[in-house]
Amino acid sequence: MGKQVKVRCALALWSAGALAAAQAAETEVGTEKIERVEVTATRSAGAVDVQQVPAAITVLKPDSLTRYGQGNLGDIANLVPAMSVQQQAPGVNNITMRGLVVRGIVPSEVQDSSLVAVYIDDMPVTLKSSNPDLKVLDLERIEVLQGPQGTLFGAGAMAGAVRQITQKPDLGDLFGTVEAVGSNTSGFGGANRNLRGMLNLPLKADVLGLRLTAYTGNDSGYIRNQLIGSSTFGSTTNDVSTNQGRAALRLRASPDLVIDASVTASNIKGGVNDAYAGLAPFTTIALLPQTSNDKLQLYNLGVSYDLGGAQLVSSTSYLHRDTLYVTSAQYPATAFIFGGKAPLMQAAYTIGNAVNDFAQEFRLNSKGSGPLKWTAGAFFETGKRNTRQDEPTTGFDERFAATHNFPGYNSQTNDLAFNPNDFFSGTQNTKSRQLALFAEGTYTVWDKLDLTAGLRLFKGTQDFDLRFTGLFGNLVGATPSAPVGQPELSNSSATSQGANPRFAAAYHVDADHTLYASVGKGFRYGGNNQPVPFNFCGVNAPATFAPDSLWNYEVGSKTTLLDQRMTFNASVYVIEWKDVQVFNKLPCTYYFTQNAGKIRSEGLELETAFKLTRRASLGLSAAYNHAYATRTVVTGIAAQNIPEGSRAPYAPRLSATATASYSVPVRGNDEVGIAASYAYHSDAYTNFAAAQGSYAQIPSSNTVNATVTYKTGAYEFGLFGTNLTNGAKISDVTPNTIAIQPGDTLFMVRPRTLGLRVKARF
Repeated sequence: MGKQVKVRCALALWSAGALAAAQAAETEVGTEKIERVEVTATRSAGAVDVQQVPAAITVLKPDSLTRYGQGNLGDIANLVPAMSVQQQAPGVNNITMRGLVVRGIVPSEVQDSSLVAVYIDDMPVTLKSSNPDLKVLDLERIEVLQGPQGTLFGAGAMAGAVRQITQKPDLGDLFGTVEAVGSNTSGFGGANRNLRGMLNLPLKADVLGLRLTAYTGNDSGYIRNQLIGSSTFGSTTNDVSTNQGRAALRLRASPDLVIDASVTASNIKGGVNDAYAGLAPFTTIALLPQTSNDKLQLYNLGVSYDLGGAQLVSSTSYLHRDTLYVTSAQYPATAFIFGGKAPLMQAAYTIGNAVNDFAQEFRLNSKGSGPLKWTAGAFFETGKRNTRQDEPTTGFDERFAATHNFPGYNSQTNDLAFNPNDFFSGTQNTKSRQLALFAEGTYTVWDKLDLTAGLRLFKGTQDFDLRFTGLFGNLVGATPSAPVGQPELSNSSATSQGANPRFAAAYHVDADHTLYASVGKGFRYGGNNQPVPFNFCGVNAPATFAPDSLWNYEVGSKTTLLDQRMTFNASVYVIEWKDVQVFNKLPCTYYFTQNAGKIRSEGLELETAFKLTRRASLGLSAAYNHAYATRTVVTGIAAQNIPEGSRAPYAPRLSATATASYSVPVRGNDEVGIAASYAYHSDAYTNFAAAQGSYAQIPSSNTVNATVTYKTGAYEFGLFGTNLTNGAKISDVTPNTIAIQPGDTLFMVRPRTLGLRVKARF
């Protein structure tokens, strides 16, 4: 790296210490040593000590979230500086790692492939802009893998992976837990309540076990609708109701054969966390209810068979998901059709998705203590996604007929919309298939040097079928003033294939000190663009876009110090990303993707944990990232060109966290615990440069959480507070391009919340 980057890294180190920001590793109460943490991120036959893995991995225990009444992806990101999340509604989110991002959340874009993979055990559940919000998973730990994971986790893990590892049924003991949480959110918020339960049932001792979990909760809205008093809907627009359940079955059919089966179901009904910058804080104007409904069923069958010299693992999963996202679109409907003249049109921009996905993976892992350890496997996935969009608008047909001298105009009859009073209707249906073969091996030389090489070969095909109707859907052959056109139809198929190699070397100075270097490739499939109407937008957009890829170069160290009372891990990386899939959002509301330019991402990540005493722990971690265009990107639209050196959007330059915990023994075996966490994310922007438009600042955030817990026997009582200083306010911004709208659209973080937890074990 150049001198400028080195100076920035040094400043990041100084800032990390000054902010005291990081996460305290979970430690064993009653000892003075850091707990040994094992992970399965290497996909090997058994779990391995994370301090021995030559990669940047952050491990979270569920208690670091649940003691504050938390557990979604945004809460995880607060404890992982290299990770950030923009969230607009429950399950409507976008994950960013290491600055590898060029666009924000676009719920209607079916072609935008994910850069960060989300897994539940061995099940991929990733959906760009819509990763599921599951609070019922009964987790053992969370593994966050920073950087490309293309060899073992595929094309969707170009920037990293988030793995949620669940607890498996115990075959010997009957036990369970019940936890109730009540809290209150400040500002326009109110009462929140949730109930969680777990029951472990040994159906046949040491042979068959069942683990049942359930979650139900209601969280108050905190965005005030300025139209108070409406008889149609309440004064807040983003209340959330969640009901989820999970059943996991484990069968030890023989000493060598273990079968795990699970079913997870979720139903979330919520609102949208949007407010307008031109109104009072946490205030919006919505002429109709805004909703985000998410129904999910997830099935998995896992088989592990010990072959003696190797282990055979099979994971079969099926996902079915239905989402419905409705926002109040009175401003664009009025502006684009009627020139912004009053009255505002009551328009519901509706996006529905029906997703079905089947995935099968087979892995063969070596066993034994020899110098060569290897993993080889095959992955197959096939899926369908049917997206349905429309914009029903009350009184639209009558007003359009009068305004444009078109007596008897009817959206359904004249422009083939789904319904009357519906000026845009569209379907986008995709069918995708991918097949991959992968292998990775590690050979140990001199008992100190591990040399690793891996390769993933893959091929993917997508069939795309689009139909747009309604006034705006027919714009390819018409204009708003002449609404006579034909439906826009698009049918295409794209195939991509390639190889992801990875190489790493780890030198174990001794049992407590490891140095490593790695280089690996990441890859993402190409896709098909929606048609862009030239008569309306003045742009000839490409019909397709190609794959993009990157190389990640990384060096790091993992160190255990002070007789295992402290860990200190550091990594430095440079990522070269080429043929980047650049997103062009046009003033006419249409958009397209093209391959243009190169982005370089440079950064430093630090993580440390320190056991101060037997009962006191402290942790610090930080991440510095500078991702930028290495050359001017010419898109064909002057206003969309990306200047050389401009910073990648949605990526905080500096992030840091800190947690501290202290336990005090009281009467008998009772215990009082005190814990606090602090998270900082610097500001980010919604585009590369102001000259491009759609450019707004996402402000920096400071999140402070604290809890006091009292444990007595089988019971646990906790008082907690989250976002105590209201230092985190805005998660995402959609810049305003409509004159009559009161400012940018801001997606707000839940303000200060205070609550009580009660947990019982039996």
